[in-house]
Amino acid sequence: MTLVALYRSAPLRQRISKGYSVYVPGHGRGAEELVGSLLAGPPPLPAGPSGQPHTVRGSARARAALWVDTGRVSLHDPATRARTAEALAVSVARVAADVRRRGGLLLPTGWQQQPDPLAGLCADLHSAEVLNPVQREVFTNLVREHTASLIALGGRQLYGPGGVAPGGSARLSRSFDQVSTRYLDSCAPEHLERVRTRLRQEERVGRLEVMDVSPLGIPEAHAGEDVTVRLFDAQVTVAGTLAHALLVQALSMWSRDLERTGRRVRQVPQFLLEQNRARAVAHGLAAELRVDQTRRTEEPPRTQSAGRAVRTLLSELLPYLRQLDATTDELAPLFLGVEMAGSAAASGFVRNENDLLAHWHREDRTALAPERLAQGLATPDWLTADHCGASNKAVGHGSWAAARVWLTDRLAGPAPQPDRRHEAQPDRRHEAQRDRREPGRPAPLTADQLLDRLARPDLPAPEVMDALRSYCRAGGTLDLTRPLRSRGRDEARALRRVLRPRAGQRVRCEKPPVSWDDATATRALRAAGEQGVALMHWDLPAQDRARVREALRGMGRAPGGVRTVLLTDTNYTAREDEKRGTVEVLLVAPREGTDR
Repeated sequence: MTLVALYRSAPLRQRISKGYSVYVPGHGRGAEELVGSLLAGPPPLPAGPSGQPHTVRGSARARAALWVDTGRVSLHDPATRARTAEALAVSVARVAADVRRRGGLLLPTGWQQQPDPLAGLCADLHSAEVLNPVQREVFTNLVREHTASLIALGGRQLYGPGGVAPGGSARLSRSFDQVSTRYLDSCAPEHLERVRTRLRQEERVGRLEVMDVSPLGIPEAHAGEDVTVRLFDAQVTVAGTLAHALLVQALSMWSRDLERTGRRVRQVPQFLLEQNRARAVAHGLAAELRVDQTRRTEEPPRTQSAGRAVRTLLSELLPYLRQLDATTDELAPLFLGVEMAGSAAASGFVRNENDLLAHWHREDRTALAPERLAQGLATPDWLTADHCGASNKAVGHGSWAAARVWLTDRLAGPAPQPDRRHEAQPDRRHEAQRDRREPGRPAPLTADQLLDRLARPDLPAPEVMDALRSYCRAGGTLDLTRPLRSRGRDEARALRRVLRPRAGQRVRCEKPPVSWDDATATRALRAAGEQGVALMHWDLPAQDRARVREALRGMGRAPGGVRTVLLTDTNYTAREDEKRGTVEVLLVAPREGTDR
């Protein structure tokens, strides 16, 4: 075999406009006047890795906001991204110092005690370079498809002395000059004019730059040749903004792959996109998003949690994040908290900067004081630190360490397989005999396929059993706890109810088992053999959960071909604030007459 061609879509440049708001205590329109004077005489800002000095600009639509603009920068490797982050942090700190010298404070967007909070609400703008009209079309449509996930991930709410308001994005919930992106059939001038006409008819605006994704950029951001993403609210830290920039880079590379291979992005129905967008704006990562079922109209509507949608997006972007040599430290602010908070019983984990400010306020009622936040923005090292990770480490060090291992493994990718063409092949005659006994036997279900099937309403018990046995045919450890966490609290609870057998097939266990010959294990095995499935349930002090898991691993495979499936492994708070743990394991017996 001869390698004819090898393609790799390298990253193009990106322009980052980092937003903050200005607050002048005790003055009604003082912030707008200060912004005007600062723009008339801005402080000198450093240059980024490209050698182009950063600039500071304002906007007529957000008069109490400022943006620090990097110009077009390359983000192709970790070292360059680190230098970009450091230079941006120094620029923000200099602007913060200049604002303070003029009698004001530079703050994260959303400060409730602004005379007009709307005047300071702003976005971080990410403008991605494109090389031709087809790339412009495909990239716009690709980001459009993931609108709700990106809003949920990057949404910021109002905050003040009383804490952080609940919800997703304060800016988008109050915005009159930003609307959902329309699908682009092409970027030909005549088609873009038809999109403008639709916007005038439906939204009473005729400018493409009012969409969440502007295919022709934002002129006031000097990004007229780029595609500008306006979905991310302005983040507190530079670390958060650079993590979002990395996501935009990966999406850009994905769109270039689609363009090179002649593929296009599917057209998600506009009504569905707007419904999910509204849910993400209102509820953030707590939103339940409708799943596109255009091709399966006979099925009832399905939803998935915004957290699960974010994890799915990560899986789809992994090939491009690996090409960018993305590190765990770079992506931790985006994905670790979402992974850690997936458990229905978990609480206190920080998923994004909304959660971060709420966590700071719980720990210290003065943490959101404007003087303290302004001091942080004036410190470059504070701006580039991963505060979300530090908070999660303090909440649950073990969960934080496990989540870092999980993300590191995902970024490392599958291990390369050795060339075994010249090795002796194992004897597979027994597999051939099994295939002859069961012609056309379907492949085992994955965990997500199993849960999708069990989510169907009024599923008969025999079909539940068949689906569970199909999942058990897969090799390796059978663990449903992580897939269930990504489903959201209500859906996970409903799926566990479907999977738990009747009361007579449940065995309560008082202590970790020693072997399958234990009395409780023997009862559970007998019930599984007679009824097809049984449940072993432990309710014990939280510190003993690990002992149960360790004991189950040490017992090895159950006899008689019975497979064990970890269903629940979590903590809860009992009376008098006692920390308790619950572990549930399903025992699934094979169907009579099948190989064990």
